[in-house]
Amino acid sequence: MSRYLKGRDFALQTVAIQLLVTLVISALGLAINKQIAISLFAGGIICVTANLWLALVAFRPQLGAPPQKILAAFYTGELGKFVITALMFLLAFKQIGLLKEAAYAATMILAYVMVQVIAWLYPLVRSSDGRH
Repeated sequence: MSRYLKGRDFALQTVAIQLLVTLVISALGLAINKQIAISLFAGGIICVTANLWLALVAFRPQLGAPPQKILAAFYTGELGKFVITALMFLLAFKQIGLLKEAAYAATMILAYVMVQVIAWLYPLVRSSDGRH
């Protein structure tokens, strides 16, 4: 398997784990109350959606493509991730009434950060267990 496909597969695997964590923390939040679960899900799904965009766009060019094309794909992916994140947060704050309460807004942001941290930690955990 080419290094390109391994990288793309790894990026998509990371997003899948982020989605799984989002679903788990949302279900756990449901044990507290529905509003916490909604806040956790909103924050997690914003992160998952933006990172899915990045994974799909950044790994679009084939291995061996000119370096400028590969770099442009990563920049496009990162810019899209930023725009998607900003727009989804804006949409969440406008459309989900309970996020007008500081505690629920903070819960959503915390969930976003928790799910984003997976993208930073998963590669470290994966490399420390001998898989590359």
